[in-house]
Amino acid sequence: MKKFDQFLQKLAFNIRRDKEIDLNRRGFIGSSLGLMGVMFFSTIPLVSQAVKGEQEGDAKKVKIANLNELNIGDSKPFSYLDEDEPALLIRVSEQEFRAYNIKCTHLQCPVYFDKPSNKLVCPCHKGYFSVNDGSVLAGPPQRPLPSILLEKQKDGIYAVGMKGRTV
Repeated sequence: MKKFDQFLQKLAFNIRRDKEIDLNRRGFIGSSLGLMGVMFFSTIPLVSQAVKGEQEGDAKKVKIANLNELNIGDSKPFSYLDEDEPALLIRVSEQEFRAYNIKCTHLQCPVYFDKPSNKLVCPCHKGYFSVNDGSVLAGPPQRPLPSILLEKQKDGIYAVGMKGRTV
C-alpha cells in the first residue's frame, strides 16, 4: 500500500510530504512583510498618475468674464474643472475679484451671493461664508468654501487653479 501512495503522490501534483516547508511564526511574518512590500511598490505608478492628473486638472485655465463685465458687488456663475463643479465670480472692488466653488461644505447645497449682506449664503441649513476668503461665518458648515485662483489679464478674468478643494 505504501508504494501505491508514493506512486499517487508523484503522479498527482508531484506532492512530497517529506519536503514541505514548515511555516512557523517567523516564516509567516517574513512572508507577510514581503507581500506587503510588493503591494506597496506596485501602487507607486498609480499614485504618481493620480498626483500628475490632479496637478494638470488644477492647471486648467478658463476665461470667466471680461474685465468690465461686472460692476462692484455683482456676481457671475460659471463652472470650473468640469460642468458638475459650479462656481461663482464676485467683483469685490474696482481691482479685486473673488471666486469660489459654490457647493456648500456641509451638504453640497448650492451657495449664492447675497449682495445686501455681502455674504455667501447656503439656503439649506442657513450657512454663511465670507466673500473675502470663503471662511465660515455661521451655520453648520465646518470647512471654508474652496477658492478658485484667479488671474487678471488685459482681455479678462481667468480661473487658473483651486485652493482648499477636498475630494
